[in-house]
Amino acid sequence: MRSLRFGQNRSQSRGCGYEFDSHRKYEIGEDSRRIDWNVSARMPELYVKRHFEEREMTVFLLIDLSRSMDFSTAAHSKSLRVVQVAANLGFSAVSDDCHFGFLAFSDRVEAFEPPRKGRGHVWRALQRLYDLKPIRSGTDWGMALRFLRSQLSRASVVFLLSDFITDPEAAHLDDLPDLKVLARKHDVIPIVFEDRLETNLPAGRGLLRFRSAERRLEMVLSLSPSRKKTFEVLMAQRKSKLRDFFYRLGMECLFLDVAEPFFDPLMMLFERRRKV
Repeated sequence: MRSLRFGQNRSQSRGCGYEFDSHRKYEIGEDSRRIDWNVSARMPELYVKRHFEEREMTVFLLIDLSRSMDFSTAAHSKSLRVVQVAANLGFSAVSDDCHFGFLAFSDRVEAFEPPRKGRGHVWRALQRLYDLKPIRSGTDWGMALRFLRSQLSRASVVFLLSDFITDPEAAHLDDLPDLKVLARKHDVIPIVFEDRLETNLPAGRGLLRFRSAERRLEMVLSLSPSRKKTFEVLMAQRKSKLRDFFYRLGMECLFLDVAEPFFDPLMMLFERRRKV
């Protein structure tokens, strides 16, 4: 995981760091020690060096623990897969001396682990996450994002770990200003956990009863070929809209099938984001 987008990162702001970016004209009142005399001697005006500021990075996880994350037709739930992915991200972060923390939420803050360094801290954070039993069952992204914004004081790589399934009556993600502000100030990476039954209905005929994990509402659905086709089209549209929404905010998202190994897709995401 070394040399990826963790560790000593180059920030978007420019100042008195060590990595050279470009030259610009000297302005009256600036520190004369920053003047590049070799360049200025060949130009009619004085020029100073402009550098990227290196910042100590924080890797932070925003984890959805609503009841829909307990659902799975695979050997393990989405919530257990989240813990496994969190372990990879946590130990990758501390291997390059980054801070690591997480916020777990439902429709309330279930747990908050402030960013700290060290493998011992990661072990304790993961154990706490594994043992955590959510008190509530719903999903409130607005509350979680507001709380996160109030806690992140330095530039961070923020992973959103969720299935992004919410109450249809709840506020949509594109209506949440805190997410847009978070995307401007931090490097936000959504990881969407999927179950195959959420995208494709099972084979066979008959009726299938669905129950909402978060609101206890029920629906009976026919397994006829036309219904299956309609269901698949709707789910494909949902996935496409979610991907397009993240893209508009400058986020590169990753969809993970909980029944499939996750390590290779995660590494492919990091390879695409490798520092040039």
